[in-house]
Amino acid sequence: MIDSVALARPRAAKDVSMAGIAGTLGMLAEASGCGAVLDVARIPRPAGATMGDWLTCFPGFGMLTTGSDALPAGPAMSAECGELVTGAGVRLRWPDGTETPVISAGVTGMGHA
Repeated sequence: MIDSVALARPRAAKDVSMAGIAGTLGMLAEASGCGAVLDVARIPRPAGATMGDWLTCFPGFGMLTTGSDALPAGPAMSAECGELVTGAGVRLRWPDGTETPVISAGVTGMGHA
């Protein structure tokens, strides 16, 4: 599974940290000098996990990647579920199209890499 990221050759990648999916996406976007929109309905998650818990948990191992094909991840799941956008921070896009800001600026304060 770890080799799947190297095989997909993404433009950027970040392992999901203790900040959860939304916080980790904020770190990736901050280092990339942009913002991000996460499409909630497209995020793969385990059966029985609420979306709120899944977005904020540390899943043990997970990767966020950009600009790559689907990951050949074996038993893991891969899905296109967001986009990098102009600006800063992270917004959640709900199934009805409404976008909710969840991170207004950078997460780490280290800025663009």
